[in-house]
Amino acid sequence: METHVATAGAAEHVHHWRIEEARGPVSRGTCKRCGAEKEFKNWIGETDFMTNEEHRQAA
Repeated sequence: METHVATAGAAEHVHHWRIEEARGPVSRGTCKRCGAEKEFKNWIGETDFMTNEEHRQAA
């Protein structure tokens, strides 16, 4: 499976990540333009998001 995520990096181009299929906590991504490598988390930690109730309380 191939996923594309465009991010700006230190390079002079926008990275176009080719991310390997999720088979554990992280997946390796390789930029199809420059070959840069990066690890991507395959989950959202409990502290990384707010529930609908928490959004209502914060408003």
